[in-house]
Amino acid sequence: MKPIILVLFLLGSSLAGPVLAQTASNPYPKTTPPVTIPPTTNPRVAELELALNQVQQEQQAVYQQFQMTQELRRNEIQENYPQAIQTPNSMMQAPYAMGGLKDNPPQSYDDNVRMQRERQERIEQYARDLNRLYSRYAELGEQKKVLLDQLMELTK
Repeated sequence: MKPIILVLFLLGSSLAGPVLAQTASNPYPKTTPPVTIPPTTNPRVAELELALNQVQQEQQAVYQQFQMTQELRRNEIQENYPQAIQTPNSMMQAPYAMGGLKDNPPQSYDDNVRMQRERQERIEQYARDLNRLYSRYAELGEQKKVLLDQLMELTK
C-alpha cells in the first residue's frame, strides 16, 4: 500500500512541476507592454505625431470637462426647491417642507431670494464655462486639423 502511495505521490509531483512552471510564466500578463513606434526616417513626422497626440489628449480632457459642467448645469436647472414638492397634477406645498413646524421654522423671504439668486448665478457661471470649453475644444480641433494636414503632406 505504501509503495502505491509513494508512486502516486512521485507521479503527481513530477506532473505538477511543469504545470507550475507554466503558470509561473504567464503567457498573458495583466499589464500590456509599452507600445513602441518604429523609428521613422523623418524626425519631423515624429514631432508632428507627438504634437498630435498631445492635442488629442487635451481635447479629450476638455470634452470630459464640458460633459461634467453640462451635467452640473442641467442638474441645477432641474433642481426642485426644497420647500416645494412636485406632484404629477400640480405643485403642492408640503407643510413639513415649508417650515412652520416646531423644529422647522419657515425660511425668510430674504433667504429664499438669496438662494434663488445664488442658483441663477451658478447656472450663468456654468453657461460661461460651457462656452469657454466649447471654444477651446473647437480651437484644439483646428490645431489637430493643421497637424494632420502637415503629417499627410510629409507622408506622401
